[in-house]
Amino acid sequence: MNDLERFRQRTALIGVNGRRNAVSTMADDRVFKAVVNDSTTKLERKNAKDVVRTYSPSYQTDVEGNNYNALLGKKIGDEIPGENVHEDMTGYTLKVTGGSDKTGTPMRSDLHGGGVNAVLVGPGVGYKGKRYVRKNGKVYRYKYGGIRRRRNLRGNTISTDTRQINLTVVKKGSRPLGDIFGAGDEGSE
Repeated sequence: MNDLERFRQRTALIGVNGRRNAVSTMADDRVFKAVVNDSTTKLERKNAKDVVRTYSPSYQTDVEGNNYNALLGKKIGDEIPGENVHEDMTGYTLKVTGGSDKTGTPMRSDLHGGGVNAVLVGPGVGYKGKRYVRKNGKVYRYKYGGIRRRRNLRGNTISTDTRQINLTVVKKGSRPLGDIFGAGDEGSE
């Protein structure tokens, strides 16, 4: 292998400007994991202490193809038709409530765009606002008033870097979500 071939191979992996290319050629990158929360349906279950708790079921599905392209550019708070998430969700209207990228960085509704920003934030989305303190060999968790940290957070727009989208049901369709996704198979808390 001569020097010219080595240079071409290196620039293909790293790029001409010396930075690594973040673009992947894998076909699996064009998939969203949609988590649909059915807040209109309330179910009950017992926890370990036999206390009855009420919860809303949520279901997961993969969004790809034309539906993937239909969700690009949508923002947190936008309402979308259910057919853009799953072909059997006719009549449903869903609201985008959040999401995260492939590294787990959460989307935040008050940041514009689809990129990652370093923001000074207080307790809320992307930062819990707690400190762990070690005293007498034990670890205690404290929440101080006014604590803020600089965190990397993603903007409110769905982009190609987004991997998970959180959705909630605004208007129900004719079929229940338990029938569409398989009630016992995909339901989670």
